[in-house]
This record gives sequence, C-alpha cells and structure tokens, in this order.
Amino acid sequence: MFEVNNEHQQEKLFSPVKDLPDRISTKLQSHWSTHFYRHVFTQIDEEKFSVLFHEGYSRPNKPVNELVSLEIIKEMLGLSDEELEHAYIFDFQVRNALGKETMGDNICPKTFTNFRRRLLEYEEETGRDLLHEVFLENRDYLQEEFDIDTSTQRMDSTFIDGNIKQLSRIDLIGKVVHTFLGKLPEGHLDELPAGMATFADEENLELSYTLPPGEVESTLETLVEHAAWLVDRYEDEDAYADLESFSHLERVLDEQCYQLPELEEDGQNKFEDDDDDDSPGWEPVRTFTTEPDESGEDELRTEPLDDETADEIQDRVELRDAEDIDSDSLQNPHDDEATFRRKHTGEHVGYVANFAETCGGENPFRLLTAVRTDTNNTDDGDLLDRDVDDLDELGLTDLLSDGGFTHKEAEAHCREHGITQHFTGIKGTAPPGGTLSLAEFEWDGSELLACAAGHEPLEQSHSEKGRISFRMAKEHCEGCEYRESCRVEEKQQFYSYGFWERKLEIAKRRARLNDPASQEFLNQRAGAESMINEVHHKSGNRAKFTGRIKLKNASTAKAIGTNLKRVSRHLNEDAEPSKTTT
Repeated sequence: MFEVNNEHQQEKLFSPVKDLPDRISTKLQSHWSTHFYRHVFTQIDEEKFSVLFHEGYSRPNKPVNELVSLEIIKEMLGLSDEELEHAYIFDFQVRNALGKETMGDNICPKTFTNFRRRLLEYEEETGRDLLHEVFLENRDYLQEEFDIDTSTQRMDSTFIDGNIKQLSRIDLIGKVVHTFLGKLPEGHLDELPAGMATFADEENLELSYTLPPGEVESTLETLVEHAAWLVDRYEDEDAYADLESFSHLERVLDEQCYQLPELEEDGQNKFEDDDDDDSPGWEPVRTFTTEPDESGEDELRTEPLDDETADEIQDRVELRDAEDIDSDSLQNPHDDEATFRRKHTGEHVGYVANFAETCGGENPFRLLTAVRTDTNNTDDGDLLDRDVDDLDELGLTDLLSDGGFTHKEAEAHCREHGITQHFTGIKGTAPPGGTLSLAEFEWDGSELLACAAGHEPLEQSHSEKGRISFRMAKEHCEGCEYRESCRVEEKQQFYSYGFWERKLEIAKRRARLNDPASQEFLNQRAGAESMINEVHHKSGNRAKFTGRIKLKNASTAKAIGTNLKRVSRHLNEDAEPSKTTT
C-alpha cells in the first residue's frame, strides 16, 4: 500500500543534532547531505510512484523519497547494495540526507532490488520512465532556484562497456548451446545425438583458447548444427521453447547463419557461376550425429558428409561472413541487449550515454540538462533528437557538439524549435585542397546571390527534395580567376552546377570552423569531456549492471547526483567569504 512520507517534516524533540556544538552544527549546514535533503530529497514527488504499489490494504511501503534518494546516493558514492544498506543504518551523513535525525530503523537489501524491479517492469509496460522524470523535475527546480541561464549548452556522448566478456564467434555459439543444454533434464542429455552432450561440460566453454587452430572452423560448424538440431527438436515444447536460453539459440541461428533449404526454395545461389542449380554452392555440411568410435566413446566427427547423407539432413545451416552480421546481433547471452560498435577508439560492446550541460552566461555552476542512454549502435543524432523538445522548453537556443551529432532529422528538429547547432567537427572527408568552397559564394539562405567572383547567376532552381542548381554566363566563367578551382561544368551555352542543399550547409559549417571569430564561442565545448569524466568515468568505463534499463536508471541517478555535487560546491564557495570576514 502506497503512503506518502511526511515524517521528515516533523521535528524531533530530542535528537543528537540538537546537541551538536555550534561550530559542528554550522559545518553540518554546509555538508553535502544537508544540501541533498533541501535540494533533492524534499523535491521528489512521491505521488507519481504510487502506481508501483498495490492499491489494497497492506503493509505501508518503504518511503519512496527515501528509496529514490538511496538510488542517487548509491551512484554518487559508488556503493554496493550491501554498503548502501550499512550506510542507511549507521552512516549519519546518509541519514541526514534523508531528513533523519536519529538512528534505529532498518532496511532490507531486497527492498532495493524490489523497487528497481518495479521501476523496470512499469517502464517496460507503459514506456514511462519515472526516475528520468525525477531528473527533469529536479533540473527544472535547480534552474529556477539558482537562476541558471540555459540558452547555451554543450553535448557529448560516451561509450559504456557492458558488464560482460567480449566473446569470439565460437565462444558465443558454444556458450548459447551450453546454457540451453544446462536447462535440460539429465534424461534428455542421454537422448541427444552422439557428441552433442560434450558441450554441456564447463570445460568446453572457452573453445577459442583450448582448440588447436586447425579445429576451430570445423568445431564452429558442428556447434551451429547442434544449435539447429536443438531448435528443431524443442521448438514445439513450450516448457523449453519459452526459456530465454532457447530464444538465444534461435537468435544466434538467425543472426549468424543461413538455413540452406530456404535458400534453395527461394532459388537463390551464392555463386552465380555454379553449374549445379540444385545447390547454393557451399561446401557440404558436417554432421551433428556421430557413431561411437572403436573404443566405444563418442567423439565429434568433423569430416564433410557425402552428398547423399547431406541431403537427408533437414536443418542444414551455413555461417554468414563476419561482415554480414549486424551490429545489434547477440554479443553475450548474459546481456542480450548489448550491441557492437567499431569506432576510431577501438571495438566496443555495450551501450552509449549522452549528456548535455549549460556552458554560457554568468551561471553559478554548470547544470546537467539532459541524460540519455541506449545501445552503442545508436547514432548520436538520434539521442539528441529525443531531447530537442524538452531542451527547447528549458530555453536552449545554441547547442555546441562535435561532428558525431550531424543528423538530418535532429538538425531539422532543432531548426523547427529555433535551436542553432554549432559543430566543432564535421563528419566525412573535406573537399580536396584547391577546390573552391560553396561557402565562398554569397548566399541568402539557400538562394545564390553571387559567385565567388561577384557575378549573379543567369538562373537557379530549388527542387522540393532539396536539390539546388544554377547557371552562370559563359563570359563570366571563361577567364575567371577561380575557373580552375570552381565546381561549375561547361555546357554549350552556359556553365552550371547542381548539388544537394545539405552540401551547402556542410560547406558553411566548415567555413565557420576556420573563422577565428567563431573559435572563441566554439571553444566553450572544450569542457564536454570533463563533464563526461565527472558523471561517468570516475567510476570506471564498465557498467556495473546488465540490461539497458538498469544502466539507464544508474546513469540518470548519476546525473542527479552530479547536479547536487555542483550545487553543494557552489553553496559552500558562496558562503566562504562570509566566514573569512567574521
């Protein structure tokens, strides 16, 4: 049963706080825990969390403002659940942050996990992120309370490595097969085709380290055939088909393999010059069933089957080429939402977090204004696009970001809201040296007023799809000082050039990057990396959780905690002069 927590508003008649000497009491007033109570704890709207609790008569819930605050404090201080439990019971600074003046009440660690589970289930069911709403409401409160100018902000993203091991292809498929086999009753293992039960043993998990190089490929193909056999055998038995480990088997096959009979039925052929119209052209598949050898023990047989035997196998599969596997394919069954991304910084498996903060004006401190987390194959522009409406309502007019945030939809969305994007880098390759930039022409928006030599166009056109073209008089182009570097092409009666409007926008951006007058403004984005380090990387680059929603909630809690730390520093610095004068 949901119940609002008002106990913290009731002053205790007797408490250790009242017995503190004046000097210690003054220090407590400037402690982060007191600032937390005033600027975070008391601002949490408990009512919105009532949907997480049963409406009938039952034992009252643990106070929601305490549970939400403890999630924030956990990320602020880098605590484990056990440490958080002890801090709640014994640590006065944590209890002070929750408005408690005395010791004596307890909390069960399962209370933390149950509350997180309710948050997760509610978001999956409704799409509503209650913890993110706390961040937004607290941000708006701080912006108004401290009169923060939010018109100019900077944004940056960072990779967060998943709390999983990066697996090779053979280890991934072996782990998926091993996990499902571990869910089968012992009697089923005895009925499996010869050799398959070998992969139920723990010692066969890290195959890439234990197999001789010459056996990796054949064992990988054998594993794939085992997976196909298991899917075919158990897909109609709900007790097994409903298991998460079974869904991983199906997913691995869909993402890593082709099923040959389907390709044959569709009339597809891997090799166009293959003379055999009845075959996709791959090597004969290898068997997933073997007979005992002379010693009576099963062994994996990896030699190719003859064509007649291969035709008898119904669920034949062939591995895709590595470059044909999508980035959102399963990376590790322990976290089936983590994705793969390759960037200049290396290969990453996990997630991405995106943040924005104020960086202009005479603000007392920098305020985090946006936090967004997703799989790491999500484009930075997509992350920005989801926050444009909210940032516009907050008062954003100028946003500084790197070239990774160039994104047609997000840019259009920003323009709709009157938000100007300022990029400190540009995606793609710059035009070759000596080529005249479109930015050197004179423009009114996308309308050409004059070329670099100052001549007006004969005519110009703008298509609805964003294509721009113009024509120049021959007498102006022939003999022009820019002729060798200009992009115009000679026609019979004129010179012309056509391009997409976005090419003009990119050219203007490159020109602004090289403009000394713009550099001072663009330099404000330099602090974005320290923002990322302060919020995330001080606690390490690897996630402590598995699953996107868990990581997202942790990132949101970190963002709230980071704002509180900044508030606390500001308040203490602001109070410092008065201390020196008294």
